Amino acid sequence: MIPFAALAVVRAAVEDSQREHDQAEAAVARIVIELRDQGWTLAPLDQAEQPAA
Repeated sequence: MIPFAALAVVRAAVEDSQREHDQAEAAVARIVIELRDQGWTLAPLDQAEQPAA
């Protein structure tokens, strides 16, 4: 599960890019690169989250 703070940062960045008429996909790609550079491991966006056992 993504920590709520991280999810809020991603949402805010995408919303900002949409307001500026930027490409949301490009904003997400930039965010993913930055998070990976900081050591985050991210699951592919097209995979559904697995429920906790």
